[in-house]
Amino acid sequence: MVTATSDYLKPISFLVVDDRAYMRRVIKGILETLGCKRIDEAHHGGEALSIMRSWPPDIVLTEALLQPMSGVELLKAVRADKGSLKFTPIIMITSETRRERVIAARNSGVTEYVAKPFNAKSLILRIREVIERPRPFVDVGLYFGPDRRRRSEVMSEGEEKRGKGGQRPTTKEDPREGLTQEQIDKLVAGDAIRDR
Repeated sequence: MVTATSDYLKPISFLVVDDRAYMRRVIKGILETLGCKRIDEAHHGGEALSIMRSWPPDIVLTEALLQPMSGVELLKAVRADKGSLKFTPIIMITSETRRERVIAARNSGVTEYVAKPFNAKSLILRIREVIERPRPFVDVGLYFGPDRRRRSEVMSEGEEKRGKGGQRPTTKEDPREGLTQEQIDKLVAGDAIRDR
């Protein structure tokens, strides 16, 4: 059991979806440190969807690479829901950082996208963004989800870059390699993420 150091997440409920128990424990530990009291778990998208239909969480944190129903398939099913479930914020937490995969999640209505390996600060910043500055949902026929236009000032400018030695170019993208967190943030919501 993790000792809470804050009550920030006390009123917020989460569903953590990952096929690895270790990863679910890591994420739950971060949430519990911030006072979260209601956290449910699922091993894959199908199980998560069943849980969401009986108990709609405030925020879903999901891995993309799951079987038999992936995190992106879960995302699409939630956004296609006819009820209020479709407005659930979904944060993708995954090692899948290739440009085409990030774009697929963005085009399916992902709220935020966190690249693994991640640190607690990176996850907390995106949770805070969802809670404190929720983006309105838009429906433009082929797309339903959070508005991709992000305010110019959002999260952490000094956030560590992924890659060797913490340094990786952020201006050029190599299609064979994964994107940095900064590049992902620009793709998902149209602007850099900066500290307030």
